[in-house]
Amino acid sequence: MKDTMIKKIFMVTSILVVTAALFWLGNLGTPSPGSTSGNGNPAILFMGILLVLFFFLVYLWKRIIDALRLTRTTKLIVIAANIAHFILGILYQRSAFLAYRQVIANANEKEYGYVDWVYIDQITSFQSLSIHLNNQYFNVNTFLLFCSLSILLALSWNLISNRNPSVNTLKRNDQLGHTKM
Repeated sequence: MKDTMIKKIFMVTSILVVTAALFWLGNLGTPSPGSTSGNGNPAILFMGILLVLFFFLVYLWKRIIDALRLTRTTKLIVIAANIAHFILGILYQRSAFLAYRQVIANANEKEYGYVDWVYIDQITSFQSLSIHLNNQYFNVNTFLLFCSLSILLALSWNLISNRNPSVNTLKRNDQLGHTKM
C-alpha cells in the first residue's frame, strides 16, 4: 500500500514537472509587443498534451484522495479553498490580460503613431489563440489554476462517488473477500 502511494505521488510529481515545463515553453513562445509573427502558434500543440495530462492528473489525485481517507469536512474545506483560489485566479488573469492588451496597444502606437484597435482586437482575441497571448495562456497563475482545478475535480469526484456509504462498504468488503450470503 505504501509503495503504491509513493508511486502515485511520484506520478503526480512527474506530471506536474512536465506540465510546468510545457507552461514555461508556451510562455517563451510569446513575441514581444509590437513585433509580428506569421508562422501560427506552435504552443497550441501543448494544449492537447496538457488536456491529456490534466485528465490523468485528476485520476491520480482521486486515487491519492481515496487512499488518504479524508473526512467529508476536510474535503469540503479544500473544495471551498480551491473554488476561492479559482475565482481569484481568474479575476487576476483578467486584470493581467487587460493590462497586457494596453501594453500591446502602446507598442502599436509607438511604432505607427496611432493605435490600430482592429489589429489589437484581432491579436488579443481569445478565440483566435493568437501567439501574442501565449504569456496569458501559459504563466504561473494559469499553471496554478490548472493544478487547483485538477484537485477540485478529483475531490468532487471523490465526494460524489462516496455519497452512498453502504455501496462503498459493500465494494470494500468484496475487495477484502468478505461477502454476505
